[in-house]
Amino acid sequence: MRPGRILLFLLAVVLTSFLLSLLTGSWRPGKEVIHHEQESTAHDSVQTADTGSLGGSFHSGSDAGSRSISSAGSATDSRTNSSGSYDTGSRAGLYVNNLARAPFHPGNAIMDSVAAGRQVRVIFYGDSQIEGDRVTSFLRRELREEGGGTGPGMISPVMPVMYTRSWVVRSSSNWKRYTLLDYRNGTLSHNRLGPMLALCRFTPPGDSMQTRSFATVRISAVSGADPAVSRYDNLRIFYGNNYDTVLVGIKSGSSLVDFAMLQMGEGPMEYSVPLPSLSEVTVEFTGRNSPDIYALSLESSTGVIVDNVPVRGSAGLEFVMTDSRGFEGCYSDLKPDIIFLQFGLNVVRNVRSEYHYYEEGLIKQVDYLKKVSGGVPVVLVSVTDMALRDNDTIRQFPNIRAIRDAQKAVADRTGAVFWDAWESMGGPGSILTWYNHNPPLSSRDLTHLSNAGTDTIAARIYSSLLASRPVTAPAMAQVYQSAADSVPAGLRTTADLLLARMTAQPDTALFATERDTGSVITAASGEESEETAISGRKEHSITSPVIGRIASLLRYHPGQSFIFTTLSFWIFFLVVMTGFALLHRRRAMCHTWLLVVSLYFYYRTGGLFIILLLLTTLLTFFTAIMTGRAGTRAGKRFWLVTNLVILLGFLSYFKYAGFFTDLINSVFDTTLVSRDIFSAWSNSLFGTNFNVSTIILPVGISFFTFQALSYSIDVYRGRMAAERNIVDFAFYLTFFPQLVAGPIVRASEFIPQMHGKYTISRNEFGYGLFLILQGLIKKMLISDFISTGFIDRVFDAPAIYSGFENLMAVYGYGLQIYCDFSGYTDIAIGVAMLMGFRLPLNFNSPYKAANIGDFWRRWHISLSRWLKDYLYIPLGGNRKGPLRTGINLMVTMLLGGLWHGAATRFVVWGGLHGMALVVEKIWHWLFRKVSVRRRGAHIAGIFITFNFVSFAWIFFRAGTMEQAGVMLNQVFSSFSPGDYGLVLMSYLPVVVLIASGYILHFLPVTVKESYRGLFIRLPLVVQVLVTLAVVLLLHKVGSEVVQPFIYFRF
Repeated sequence: MRPGRILLFLLAVVLTSFLLSLLTGSWRPGKEVIHHEQESTAHDSVQTADTGSLGGSFHSGSDAGSRSISSAGSATDSRTNSSGSYDTGSRAGLYVNNLARAPFHPGNAIMDSVAAGRQVRVIFYGDSQIEGDRVTSFLRRELREEGGGTGPGMISPVMPVMYTRSWVVRSSSNWKRYTLLDYRNGTLSHNRLGPMLALCRFTPPGDSMQTRSFATVRISAVSGADPAVSRYDNLRIFYGNNYDTVLVGIKSGSSLVDFAMLQMGEGPMEYSVPLPSLSEVTVEFTGRNSPDIYALSLESSTGVIVDNVPVRGSAGLEFVMTDSRGFEGCYSDLKPDIIFLQFGLNVVRNVRSEYHYYEEGLIKQVDYLKKVSGGVPVVLVSVTDMALRDNDTIRQFPNIRAIRDAQKAVADRTGAVFWDAWESMGGPGSILTWYNHNPPLSSRDLTHLSNAGTDTIAARIYSSLLASRPVTAPAMAQVYQSAADSVPAGLRTTADLLLARMTAQPDTALFATERDTGSVITAASGEESEETAISGRKEHSITSPVIGRIASLLRYHPGQSFIFTTLSFWIFFLVVMTGFALLHRRRAMCHTWLLVVSLYFYYRTGGLFIILLLLTTLLTFFTAIMTGRAGTRAGKRFWLVTNLVILLGFLSYFKYAGFFTDLINSVFDTTLVSRDIFSAWSNSLFGTNFNVSTIILPVGISFFTFQALSYSIDVYRGRMAAERNIVDFAFYLTFFPQLVAGPIVRASEFIPQMHGKYTISRNEFGYGLFLILQGLIKKMLISDFISTGFIDRVFDAPAIYSGFENLMAVYGYGLQIYCDFSGYTDIAIGVAMLMGFRLPLNFNSPYKAANIGDFWRRWHISLSRWLKDYLYIPLGGNRKGPLRTGINLMVTMLLGGLWHGAATRFVVWGGLHGMALVVEKIWHWLFRKVSVRRRGAHIAGIFITFNFVSFAWIFFRAGTMEQAGVMLNQVFSSFSPGDYGLVLMSYLPVVVLIASGYILHFLPVTVKESYRGLFIRLPLVVQVLVTLAVVLLLHKVGSEVVQPFIYFRF
């Protein structure tokens, strides 16, 4: 097939993708765009202010509520900017819209009530941002420093996550959680849900069982949790609609604490029992018909109680849809003193215009909560900053400011207290600053905060709203005069100091009070764009997106993705194919062209590390020439060793210097420091400002180093002659499709293709196109979606998920890494084939392997062959007896694990595979005389191998060995999530994709060949249409989930 026809085909596809990007992408006027390179530079653009400036915007509405808890008033919150002057603007000031009196300060009201000897209850509602007792665990601990109190507060028998930061809920499998959705679809006959916006039952609604059902709820403390939250002094059960005899037993271990029969009636009603300061309690229910259990509460009779009430997927607009009798009845017994509402993540994704409707809906919720609680003050915590990954950019949501403004307007109109979490984070684009902080304060999805991030927000809420403050006459006078002169300088709270210690950096580095003029962060809100210090920003025009795309294509951006899943790569490949179509008959010029574009590809991917690639190329070329010329074996060995020492030296320095430095420091108690000498040289010679304290790993160094080593060793062994043409050799080593993530191509397989004629048949074109589409689907539709939708969340915080969810994540990660890596190599092979080059197969349905040896013949085949031919066999292979064979296998796999990453967990992963190979060798030796192969044994082998490989993936993926231990502990000791159906329905799209991915993986070879052959035989026009359909699908689905390939780090 002629290159010109391939070029026209690519032109049609790329133009379609480009138009889609212009129409729906990040270049529309008014769209917030944060380019990907800012992930590494956003933090540098933040100016550091005084460490006392911790809070977000605290706004007290016209009426903070009419509850009887007393408020002595307080001084306004002191904020100073970096120059030392007072700053009470929108970033950190105290808004007072009614200066006729001092603003309501919840912290003083809480402490006054505690001093009076009464219980104070704070109910904190929120979306998944607070799930797992996040935010509330910090607030609870700080409030109890002065106010006392024990227990975690309200708990549901079935929680969104059973394992929180403070307690674990293990319920029998017959419990089910019911929400408004069940009321709407008719499963639940009423909408009286109670204070947790849900109810739980151990029998179906309306059904009376013939025999008694038995259900349990076991609540226990988490190891390392705050001692006060781990002490249970009282148990309260809130329930309703109980029309049968239901017995309840309270146990701690094997000891019976209480046994009673629940009162019958519509309710809500309460059962309570004092507990002897337990750290674990089991509640047993027995009855034919379950009552509606609204909540269980473990608490003290005095002190501060903080309830964590997460409503996953909620916009915070469901309260008014419930029967108010449920809330009123429970609230009359709970007697809440303050109600917090922190919603917005789901609002941002779904409300893009007509924000007044959202504002009116939120007003109804606040009014409803005030009504059913008897006028309790409501605190609105604004939405936090969040972003989307969109191909080679990270997009800010343009509607966050409008939603925050709507929330603030609700506080103004309802008299609620408003605290601006978005401004506290730093406003537009601040999620990147939080993500790049050390430790990261945001999770990888750029939506949810990490545990450290929610603690930071909680510390600021506490400092601004809940810490008690003395009131001075001068301060009160300043409130009446000006909010800008509200508090004497230097006033700081305990939370300020705590947060300063916790972050180990100036706190205000986390929110951008100003941005450098060199920043490229753009922000927009509502209908008008807000200028955020972008140098020379111009109005959008019809041509500006095109000019911007071309400029972005040509420049290197640190941290910006330039990979197969980005439009910029396919524009680049279109240019490559244009030159190839013109020059393919002139091989020398064609190779020069492909060398130039391959070097540019690496420049776009790795920046100045192109110097390292060129140095590796020149050194390998020169030493191979000298090896070939050497007349003696000693001379050949000298040049080979020279090349090995230099290349492995580069690899060891960049990849393993930090690892071995930390290892030496931990073993010998030294204080050695690894230093990036190349960055130091650049800083001194060129005036750059690279961070020399961290050695940056060049993209793809492991791959092109191993490829260069295989060439040098093959020349030394006499298996091929040294290539004399520097252009041809450089082209072989830097060929862009497989340069940064494989497959590892041997010169003996590739260089002969360079000297032959360009040929590609119609079937080969169809096969290459099929591989490209298959790889894109694997990567963008399956791998990225299940990663961001579920797997990353579990692996980042395994302790807050049940063992069942952890196990789901483990099996999901097996599919994710396979789809990610095999997807990359599928695309690489397909792209190379369109230029007439055949790269080796790298994956062959690895999870079909019946033993671990078979797995490594199917998984990352090019690396497996390399380790076998250049490490295992030179060590002696299986030629020197069983013991030496086992040692050689272990050494090979340990080094293979270390090749993947400089961390103990990778060594453990490699060691597990090494031990499995040794066991396999022993097994084969023991049963060497058994020649009959049974189908059942083969299936059992596949099952065992798959589960062993999945087990080993835990260490490969976990962030630390400690996290891997937590995940294993969850799987083996806290498996049940309470309601399996609820968990599966919560992650239904992810579960469907994981199941579908494995089904496709295990399909027979004949089935896969049939649909692949069908695509290959389709007419070219139909293939164009199929390709465009896939592009449209991936553009729709993949725009929010595109991430760099996993194996880029290796």
